[in-house]
Amino acid sequence: MCGIVGIINLNKASKNSESLGNMTKAIKHRGPDDEGYALISDLITPFFGDDSITKDSKHINTSFRHPFKVGFGFRQLKIIDLSNNSHQPMTDVSSNYSIIFNGEIYNYKEIKKELMGLGHHFFSESDTEVIINSYKEWGKEALHKFNGMFAFAIYDGIKNEVFFARDRIGIKPLYFYKNKDHFVFGSNFQSIIQSKLYKTEINWEGLCQNFRFSTAQRPNTVFKDIVALEPAHHLTLNLNNNSIKKEKYWEIPTQTQNFDLTEKQSINLIEESLHNAVNYRLIADVEVGSYMSGGIDSSLISIIASKKLPNIKTLTLGFRNFSNFNEIAQAKDTAKLNNLNQIIHYTNVVENFKNIQRATLAYEEPYSNLSANLVLAKMASDNKTKVVLSGLGGDELFGGYDVYRKIPLWEKLKKHQKTIGMLPNIHEKIKKGKLISNCTTLGEYYSHYFTAFNDIEINNLFNNTTYNTISTLDDIYIKNNKFTDTFEAMSFLNLKSYIGSHQMRAIDTTTMAYSIEGRFPLLDHNFIEDSFRIPTKYKLKNNTQKYILKEISKKYISKKTMQMPKKGLGFPMKKWIEIELKGFVIDTLQQLKNRNIFNNKSIEKIVNSKNEVQIWQLVSTEIWLQNFIDY
Repeated sequence: MCGIVGIINLNKASKNSESLGNMTKAIKHRGPDDEGYALISDLITPFFGDDSITKDSKHINTSFRHPFKVGFGFRQLKIIDLSNNSHQPMTDVSSNYSIIFNGEIYNYKEIKKELMGLGHHFFSESDTEVIINSYKEWGKEALHKFNGMFAFAIYDGIKNEVFFARDRIGIKPLYFYKNKDHFVFGSNFQSIIQSKLYKTEINWEGLCQNFRFSTAQRPNTVFKDIVALEPAHHLTLNLNNNSIKKEKYWEIPTQTQNFDLTEKQSINLIEESLHNAVNYRLIADVEVGSYMSGGIDSSLISIIASKKLPNIKTLTLGFRNFSNFNEIAQAKDTAKLNNLNQIIHYTNVVENFKNIQRATLAYEEPYSNLSANLVLAKMASDNKTKVVLSGLGGDELFGGYDVYRKIPLWEKLKKHQKTIGMLPNIHEKIKKGKLISNCTTLGEYYSHYFTAFNDIEINNLFNNTTYNTISTLDDIYIKNNKFTDTFEAMSFLNLKSYIGSHQMRAIDTTTMAYSIEGRFPLLDHNFIEDSFRIPTKYKLKNNTQKYILKEISKKYISKKTMQMPKKGLGFPMKKWIEIELKGFVIDTLQQLKNRNIFNNKSIEKIVNSKNEVQIWQLVSTEIWLQNFIDY
């Protein structure tokens, strides 16, 4: 787990290693354990930095007169192979290839064994060396062999190109900025900004999507001219002519439901697949912990992990008040039942108020909520767990959200739109009065459930701009795919938009803010493929959401947890905004009004509505502007 940055000078070798050094400083939190550089022209020349473990080359500060075509910068959080042999940038034995890699390849030992059988030799125990040799042996096809989370760049001296790749779900980030002279990339936006080769500007379309979907939909971002490499894609920059080629190498496997599977077979398949996914994510040379709320997903993962690591720390977050948000009682019951080493932390408004600036710097985009992710990451750090497991993915794969349960209602309403007024008590059946009957596409239906603003509100708020986001999700994710049923399509869309664009960004940036590695067993691509093989009827059965996971959980989890209504890990934002944070919110919104970039009457309307999600979106936007655009 690390941070990577780079500068590629497109027209001629340039002496901008100072920019590369500044970029690398901006990702120090992602890798406090080691630092390294490679400047590449005709040869690959290594350099070290202030925090480098190996200092058998020259310091990067001596390179400012050293012209280069390709420059790599790297910060390492040591997880696998704690020796100096895992130092990056890593150059192969032929000195034709150099790699910087952020993430983990969990099945690297199996791949390494295969490569050794093909004649490859290794000098380290790292998964980084497995990637570079896999690329030498199989080229881009090596990506199909990797089980893990990753973003990496490989300089290929034989082909004179740079090869970039990102994992299937998008757990590890990778951003690019290109102009006529430079191709600049990094693990976060701040690194690109710190290069001084890019001047921050708002991407209004990206900010509009951020208001609608909690994040800009990738490859879009809130920064003008900075784009993300999409999940499950690789990109090649040809250094001979500066041409760029991007390709997708994997897709979520829709239309693969196996209707011959019985319920028992389905349960056995998912349970075995989950055990495999968890066990892979326990591979580390440092301590591994697990987040555990009172819910099924994180509890199940924590319990399975404890079978292999009996004293694994399970980290539970709660409140001393606000019972509507607390899952402490259920988590305690599960921990006691399974003899888990549980650690509980009680958070409050004071702790989270202190985190507001840090959270904005971590997220790098506005966010419509104060998230628990940063508090959880600090909790893991305080308890000396360098790796944490998360239960993210269960709701998306197995229908944990209310939107799945109401799919039959939406389909009925869509079919009978003309007679909608004749249906009895219809508004009582629709979530919070939202008229889902006029949602004609899956993207529109999804947006009614998972978004804070609609297009009318956004266009009233944004001065001199008009955007249509109602078809955004359909256009990006849905139109070129086919599905067995609407449940499957909703699961697909949740993995693409909510997980791939939003949650992965939120959790990666907050864990890395405390130099913690997050791992996600339920997002293992093999587990996802197995989940899509399971018939929908075993995911939502007799109106029971996540039925198959609940059946698996019965032998592990307390009845109190099984019967608990879904809460989610949230904060009492409405109360905090109206009482404890009231002065801060008023002052921050006044600063936003003073900019005159939004319609101030619309801001007042939002404040008067007391919609805490919309209010906090505006607050976080002002803080983001202060930290990134005013920079």
